[in-house]
Amino acid sequence: MRARVTKKDILPAVMRAVSVADKKSVVPILSHVLLSFDKDGLTLKATDLDISVIEKVPADIDTFGVVAIPAGTFGDIIRKAPDNATLEFSLTDGGNKLLVTTGKSKFELSTLDSSDFPAINLLTSENEFKVKPEDLNKLISLTKISMSPEENRHNLNGIYFHTEDGKLIAASTDGHRLSVSQISMPEGANIPGVIISKKSILEIKKLLDACASEVSVIFSSNQVQLSCDNTVFLSKLVDGVFPEYKRVIPEKNENFFTVKRDDFIGIVDRVAVISDDKVRSVKLELTGNSLSCYVASNRLGSGKDEVTVAYEGEGWNAGFNASYLLEVAQVLSGSEMKIFVKDTLSPILIIDESDEDSLFVIMPMRI
Repeated sequence: MRARVTKKDILPAVMRAVSVADKKSVVPILSHVLLSFDKDGLTLKATDLDISVIEKVPADIDTFGVVAIPAGTFGDIIRKAPDNATLEFSLTDGGNKLLVTTGKSKFELSTLDSSDFPAINLLTSENEFKVKPEDLNKLISLTKISMSPEENRHNLNGIYFHTEDGKLIAASTDGHRLSVSQISMPEGANIPGVIISKKSILEIKKLLDACASEVSVIFSSNQVQLSCDNTVFLSKLVDGVFPEYKRVIPEKNENFFTVKRDDFIGIVDRVAVISDDKVRSVKLELTGNSLSCYVASNRLGSGKDEVTVAYEGEGWNAGFNASYLLEVAQVLSGSEMKIFVKDTLSPILIIDESDEDSLFVIMPMRI
């Protein structure tokens, strides 16, 4: 087997494969990437049995072959090669090692039997639909902030997708906050409620960031498949039930204030430096047309900042996790945000003034 490929062509594919490969697996082949050289070019495959990726890369191939090599080491070699490098691959030692050369650099990588690499079976479905990468990216960007970091809460450790009234809706919650966003769906497309795991979501986000064409999406009873450009990504769906999230969304009422997003970020971020607990708790208080953010710490002292807002309701105050407030404000795209309030113990509802298709709910906390 002999082949040549440029770094700029192979590096993105290798980095995706390295992210998916299970480098800590007790099954050695799962820490490897499969390279297949044939008449169509170079195909890379990686899997941890839950997530799989297949990517085609243009290559100049003299003779065909298949080889499984350590993903992490291979990725480091490609990443550290000169930017304009052309890499050459060939088998040595009776096919037991892959020789990688570029310029005066030479590396011999040990291989495993490629027949041990798990089969990756692609999905086919009549219910396939296409979506713009920027639209799907928007859903993920706005909702991934509320995914639970606790892997044992598997039904919350991801994003819940479903269709309703011609909309593709994404929702996530960690029990303390909720993010919901939606986009229009192609006519006839339908998705029963499914949960995509946090690890898969982060990999899909990387794919969408680099995607230049429409994304083809297929759901089966337990898997999701996305295809874009020369990449196919498959993931098992989370086996769990997502909470009935609509029940915790506060109703929009006349008790709300409007604040400039940058001003809100500024006062919360500045005051939060005084908070010395893990959740960076702060208190918000409305008095007339002024929103104050303050915190008092026995160890560090106290801090307060305020900003003018548009508000006509009664006085209000409540404590919140500052990180939750900032993460919501920072993913919004509009210059102003609308915040609906009720009382000290009730959650707040945050709406981007420029995006009626998204909402965020944050539970208060005692300070």
